[in-house]
Amino acid sequence: MRWAARHCKNLPGDGEAFNDPESRETFLKALLIAGVLWGNRVIAGKLSGGGNVEEARVRAIGAFRKGVEESNLGPHLGVAFGRGKALFVDYFPRRYPEFADTFRRTTGLTIEQYRSCVGSLSIYTIFNFKDGPLFLTQSVGAATAIRDAFPTYFDLEAQTPERLASSLWDDFDQSGYRALRERPIMVAGDGRAIILDPTFFAEKVSIGPLFHVLKGASQKKGNEIFGNFGLAFEDYATDILRRMYPSRPPLIDRASYGLKGQDLKGLAFEIDASLLDARAAAVFEVKAAWLREDAIADSTHEALIRDIRKKYGVEVDSPTRERGKGVAQLARSIGAIARGEWIGPSSEFAGINVLYPVLLVHDTRLDTPGLGAFLESEFSALLGGVPAEKIVAPLTVLTIEDLESLESSVERFSFMELLAEYTRACRDRMRSLHNYMAFSDYGKRIVPSRYLMESASEILDVLERELFTKADPEADPNKAT
Repeated sequence: MRWAARHCKNLPGDGEAFNDPESRETFLKALLIAGVLWGNRVIAGKLSGGGNVEEARVRAIGAFRKGVEESNLGPHLGVAFGRGKALFVDYFPRRYPEFADTFRRTTGLTIEQYRSCVGSLSIYTIFNFKDGPLFLTQSVGAATAIRDAFPTYFDLEAQTPERLASSLWDDFDQSGYRALRERPIMVAGDGRAIILDPTFFAEKVSIGPLFHVLKGASQKKGNEIFGNFGLAFEDYATDILRRMYPSRPPLIDRASYGLKGQDLKGLAFEIDASLLDARAAAVFEVKAAWLREDAIADSTHEALIRDIRKKYGVEVDSPTRERGKGVAQLARSIGAIARGEWIGPSSEFAGINVLYPVLLVHDTRLDTPGLGAFLESEFSALLGGVPAEKIVAPLTVLTIEDLESLESSVERFSFMELLAEYTRACRDRMRSLHNYMAFSDYGKRIVPSRYLMESASEILDVLERELFTKADPEADPNKAT
């Protein structure tokens, strides 16, 4: 796409050039050349062998991450819309009451109008859509209740071929695909338009509204917004666990949330969620963070390792090294439990012999090969000594997509059993939990989240009313649809 945008000419015409066999052959040659250039940029020498195996794995993390990120299929639209509705209608406004007003001020649209525009255009990302991927900006939605919102939406998230040609090349090493993430729709001079990347487009409803309210915000305000979103994401994730393991008095609750304690050094910690099962427990730390594009694509692996530690661990030269994030928080709480320094406010962990550390993340690409293994090595290095009679399993990276898939599926199997079997099969954590489930018997027992499907259905009902509600023909016959 980058090379086509830079070198292909934007010619007038009816868009039928691709039906010419000679044009198709030329385009195929260009694709093959671009594929080689892509491989040189993404892979380069990062997969070279030799030396220590662990060092080779660390060198390969960025290449694996970019390879998966740039070549995987887009997310399920139902999941994207359901999660987006949950986060930006049900959860984020509770933590950040200014959200709706800020979003309208920065975009010119209400969150409902924005979601409806994205939803109505999403049919053009379906690969076998009968009308094809092209649409006309001047006529799309013209007979609907949200017709006046589309021009504002296209101003916000579309770009011309000329703008695309420069946005995919200017400072690409630093900004990467940010311009494409922000504006995933290309509009030609005659109004013909196409959604360039289904993954980036789906992200507009699942995470896009957050970055719109961040535009123009000061660093202090931006940190406040990010912090509130992190709390909203934690609320969303822990509510999934609550639906999986509801409280049923007078039975003892298996799940606990927000437990506060301290280790032998007096360092305080808070456990976002925990799940008890006889003699075993899973301890969850929830994180909503994103790795920097320039760090992932860096020609060396050092920048990426620094960014991973900053977002999910401990920075080597950080003045707050003792606190850390993610795996550092898990190491502190699990270490305290395993060594008997803290057993919970009601002695919940007194009889626990097996502990499963779980890092629950918003970033669904954190399940790429190598990342889990690296974070496990960081966790183990921070954990400290553990008594011989206690077992601390390797770190499990659980993405929010995985948790959503498990919500209704745990009626068919035990989550703790899944963690135990995953540990037996993939102790080095080179394979993610997601891939383990997909290629094991668990894959056959995964069912869609009822909560997400219901949320997506609510959105479809709204879209149906907005796109297909008939206008009053007596008021204006020309507007009847």
